[in-house]
Amino acid sequence: MNNPGDVLKKYQCDHIRMLEESFSQTLSERDDVRLFFINENQAFTDGRSIVVDPAIFGLFADEEALLRTAKYLGWPQDILGTTWNALSIITRSLNIHECLHILYSDFPCHCAKDPLCDTRNKKKVMAKISNIIEDSYIEAVGCSVYDNMEFYLRFMRVSQSFLSYSKPKEAISLKDMLSNDGGIIPQKKERTDADRVKDYLAAMCTFLLYPWDWDDECPEDIREYVEKTKQFFLDGAAAESPDERYSYCQKIFEVIKDIIPDDETELDFGELLKRLIGEKTHSNEGGITGDYQSKGKSQKIKYRLFTDLNGKKRKGNIPEDQIVAIRAELSRNQKAVGEIEVDQGYYYNVDFNEVGASAVHQNIEIHENHPKINFDHRKAYKNIYSKYSMNIRSYSNKLQQILKAHVTVREEGYKFGGGITSARLGDPQKRYWYRKLEGTDIPDLAVMLLIDGSGSMYGPRIRSAMESSVILHEVLKSQGIEHAIVEHTARFDEPDIDINVLIDFNFKEDDKLKLMQIQADGENRDALALYWAEKYLARMSQNEHKLIIVISDGLPAHEYDDYLPPVSVKDTANAVHKIRKRGTDIIAISLDNAGEFECYDMLSEIYPNLIACNDLTRLTGQLLGVIVKLLQ
Repeated sequence: MNNPGDVLKKYQCDHIRMLEESFSQTLSERDDVRLFFINENQAFTDGRSIVVDPAIFGLFADEEALLRTAKYLGWPQDILGTTWNALSIITRSLNIHECLHILYSDFPCHCAKDPLCDTRNKKKVMAKISNIIEDSYIEAVGCSVYDNMEFYLRFMRVSQSFLSYSKPKEAISLKDMLSNDGGIIPQKKERTDADRVKDYLAAMCTFLLYPWDWDDECPEDIREYVEKTKQFFLDGAAAESPDERYSYCQKIFEVIKDIIPDDETELDFGELLKRLIGEKTHSNEGGITGDYQSKGKSQKIKYRLFTDLNGKKRKGNIPEDQIVAIRAELSRNQKAVGEIEVDQGYYYNVDFNEVGASAVHQNIEIHENHPKINFDHRKAYKNIYSKYSMNIRSYSNKLQQILKAHVTVREEGYKFGGGITSARLGDPQKRYWYRKLEGTDIPDLAVMLLIDGSGSMYGPRIRSAMESSVILHEVLKSQGIEHAIVEHTARFDEPDIDINVLIDFNFKEDDKLKLMQIQADGENRDALALYWAEKYLARMSQNEHKLIIVISDGLPAHEYDDYLPPVSVKDTANAVHKIRKRGTDIIAISLDNAGEFECYDMLSEIYPNLIACNDLTRLTGQLLGVIVKLLQ
């Protein structure tokens, strides 16, 4: 087995964090929720941010606890048989728990402003009471309302019972939770209020959240409080609204307030906090990013996580198809992280002869760069996507309508139809007729967007090119149209050009983040970039129709070898002519200032098919218009 610490380090990467953040945004129904990893044995939320520790209490490396948990739950042993699987299930379990709080709990906790909680210790005790009831309620909602969630919720509770942090290789029971190192304190020993209130809360935590450990054994001096409040805990944990649940917390508080010590006594809840898996969600502390207020939804529950509403044990068997789906997801995520770990970016050096360029480029080296993904760009990409989501849907729908052009599909094996297939005349069941049906074809088209990344594009033009690239990628991806997005620049005073392949024809989902690396710097040597693009298209796509869309704001110029107009203009025009003659279409879009056509006039000497754009807000529409025209 791999070293658990090494696996933990690999697991806590940004890719997995973002997967969990995306999951939390979906489940919590809030796209502004943020999720963070820590290693502090905690999991909590302030209502808009979630913090989880995948390594909480060392469970992921506690093989005995995981084995016992799987056996107790009736799971296949292999589901928790690897460190990666354990980390994944622990993290998702904690994430689900906190998401349910965001949906159904009030923030901040009511005890923060409750006049009953007029001392520090009273607030602490009320927060623990609320914690126990809220945890029981949201876990009941999770299994009552949501499909495929009980798997994770049961795991998190049961695994805490088998953790080895208190007694190696033994389950934690109610007795383990009580004072005096896990044993019941003899009554002859003088007991303090601190002992009583800690043992009382430990008992009620076990009663409500770990019912299989409950055995009615508790110190005699708290038994009366336990009996008087049992039903309050049960009723409170089944109450539909946060306000109603807190009213039960207040009833419980009134019963036990005489054993809450003054603030001179420091209450240390020790093992109770482990059983509650942290406390900050229910404390009266400020949020992660400041105070935040939200109202939890009301929801009726059908049963509790481990029992029905009458306290009868409930099996909660997990369907086999869910186990299969979870296995597949765990494997898929681990594979994705492995690919990211290997994919550190790479480049090729390409000679001008390899792309068939003219002799004027013989001393210039082409650097074909496939940059590494920077996951810090995920938020920037998401901002652009969110800003233009309506445009993306609109363009996708328009393109979809065009792609519904009818094509004839011939289906064989009918007993009657529009014609006979002679080769099937021997069929004893006379299924030799065929029919012609209407179908939808995917266009045999490969598109490359070639963006001028020279310094003159700096500012609104490069920003517009970036945003258009995001929209274009999302639209073409949605319709299954092959495409690549490439930026090219020539280095100042050096015999080199850089071809940055941002979206490749065989792109992976997260490659889209590379589009955030588009920048304006250097010069441009368009002819050499076009020769490279032609060869790359031929190598990477088998589609018959190939199109290069060029975005540029000026004439090609590379001062290293005085590759300047008019020589650069003539050379690039020749390149365009040769490439088009060999079967690859080229259409250019010139970027001009508002009301001007200076760039258009210059580029018209190079590109026979040229579209003027002097309104950057129309760039995306013009790009997609080129593709639409070809498909019609």
